Amino acid sequence: MDREISELIKELGVDIIYVPELDSGGKYIAAINTIVIDSRLSERDKRRVLLHELGHAAKHQNNFELYNCAYSLHSKMENEANEFMLDSLVQSYIRTVDLDGKYLNYMKFIEDNEIDTRYEFVVKELFTKYIYRTQIV
Repeated sequence: MDREISELIKELGVDIIYVPELDSGGKYIAAINTIVIDSRLSERDKRRVLLHELGHAAKHQNNFELYNCAYSLHSKMENEANEFMLDSLVQSYIRTVDLDGKYLNYMKFIEDNEIDTRYEFVVKELFTKYIYRTQIV
């Protein structure tokens, strides 16, 4: 597990539990501040699910009762958790490649990570944000 993910887990005070069978990849249970992940997932999928559920913990821990109130709120919260996951994945990816940005390709990142293309705009904006920040630091 990445150091950044471990630090976030500690900061949020969230417990992580792996179970042998779950009806989805993972769940965040706000009432007990716990993330449950299906242990049958690949390591890559476990990481993605963990980041998604950490997005819920970071952004929705205090208002998670809204999750089931309306479809629009549910969709908004799922989208925010996905964007949190993408932000973490992009930052990790950029740290592992050439810092001057010559070899960064957001479409290759999307393909390699099997990201739904509806998030292309988000990924492109994240690449721009972090590449620009890296170049001026």
